[in-house]
Amino acid sequence: MKNRQSVTFLFLILVTKLLLPSTGFSQEKIRIGVPLFPTVSYPVFIAHEKGFFEKNGLKAEIIRINSEPTTYQALISGDIDATSGAPTGLVQSNLQGVPVVSLGSWDNLVSYTMATREKIDDLSQLRGKKIGVNRLGGKSSLILRVMLEDAGLNPMKDVTLLQLGGSQERLAALIRGGIDAAPVDFAFEPKMKQLGFFLVAAKKTPFMNGPITAKVSSLQSNRPKWVRFVKSYLEATHYMVTNREGSMEVLRRIIGIEDKETLDFTYEQMRARATVDLVPPDAAVENLIKMVGYVDKRASSIEKSKLADYSILKELAQGKTAPQKK
Repeated sequence: MKNRQSVTFLFLILVTKLLLPSTGFSQEKIRIGVPLFPTVSYPVFIAHEKGFFEKNGLKAEIIRINSEPTTYQALISGDIDATSGAPTGLVQSNLQGVPVVSLGSWDNLVSYTMATREKIDDLSQLRGKKIGVNRLGGKSSLILRVMLEDAGLNPMKDVTLLQLGGSQERLAALIRGGIDAAPVDFAFEPKMKQLGFFLVAAKKTPFMNGPITAKVSSLQSNRPKWVRFVKSYLEATHYMVTNREGSMEVLRRIIGIEDKETLDFTYEQMRARATVDLVPPDAAVENLIKMVGYVDKRASSIEKSKLADYSILKELAQGKTAPQKK
């Protein structure tokens, strides 16, 4: 009888091990909000399609959302658990008394290129022109303001800003002739050249462009889930810079473009921009705060420490050497 019980017990252990994931924990759902044109959330898609989320015990659902305010409304209400690539709302939410933090940021440079219908040598020549942006107060308009002020223009007086939507909508408006210029995602540079538009060279300004953001309350109530999430994100970012073929497969699907020149250019740009350890430079965070300060002067007094929690990154780095860019 005793032997029979032992055999039964061992059999149950074997069956349990076979049924459970190799990671040792069950799959936990996580919903992630990303922009409609999601190059800034590239690692999220790699983690999802290449199995990093699943390997670390997460069942991810990726939801494309058309604006940052809508994204943060969804985060605050609990409709999504995290955002990726929505930086300005990180500051604005904290100013409104809603504690959210960045857990890391893989892309920390301004991602826009200025496209114009007429050839110009300097952005100061845009005086009197119509320029398309996503929405006033949104990321593209704030970054554009920095670019125009650097060129000696007053964005509120010297140009006309039109709210048109994302990079794709702004490109369509350029093609129709409804605007004279627009900041568009760098991924469109080859296409813009093909269409005969002109690109105005701009310096690569540090800017926390690709943060992953969560509510502090969620981080505190279920830290193990966020450890698995950040680990998946780190692994996906490392995969992105070391596995060109696999990463290109994902890129082709998420941006819906088959043009080889565009795909090659976009991948190489993102690979070169990647902050593989996910810790942004101070200047990138400071410029984010500065840009939000254009629409809310309270931003200048916010403490940088309130905007980020890199404790999980530090824990993972101590447990295992952080992947290094090759």
